[in-house]
Amino acid sequence: MVAGLAFQVATLLVFMVLCIDFAVRTRRRYTSMGEAAFDQNPIFVTSRGSWRFKGFIAALALATICIFWRSVYRVAELGEGWTGNLIRRQWLFVGFEGVMVIVACFALNLFNPAFAFKEAMTGLGGLGSKKKMAKQEKAAAGSSSNSDVERVAHDPKVSDF
Repeated sequence: MVAGLAFQVATLLVFMVLCIDFAVRTRRRYTSMGEAAFDQNPIFVTSRGSWRFKGFIAALALATICIFWRSVYRVAELGEGWTGNLIRRQWLFVGFEGVMVIVACFALNLFNPAFAFKEAMTGLGGLGSKKKMAKQEKAAAGSSSNSDVERVAHDPKVSDF
C-alpha cells in the first residue's frame, strides 16, 4: 500500500511540475507575442476570458493540491505501520483525508469542465454522439432533394478530371 501511494505521490508531483512548466511557458509566450500566441477561434477567445474558465483552472489547481496533500499524508501515516502515531489520531485522518477529498470534489463540481468549456463543446463526441450524428444525417438527407451525385454533376465548382 505504501509503495502504491508513494507512486501516486511521485506521479502527482511530476504532473504538478509539468503543469507549472506549461503555465510559465504559456505566460512567457503570451508576454512576448500577445494574443497572437493563442488560437484565435472566437469561441476559444471567449472561453479563455470567461470567469468560468478561470474558475476551472483555479479549481483544478486546488483539487490537485488537495489530492497531493492527502496522498502525502497517507504515505506518512501508513509508513509508520498499522500501529503508528498518525494512524491513531482520528482528527488528522478526517482533516487530511476526508476534508481534502471533499474540497477537491466540490471545487471540480462547482467549476465543472462541461460548464467551463460550454461554448467549445458544440461538436460531436462523447455520449449520444451516434444518435446526434444520425439525426443530423437524417435532417440533411430530408432537406435536400438532390442526391450528392446530382449536386456534384451540376456544381460548376467541381472540375472534371
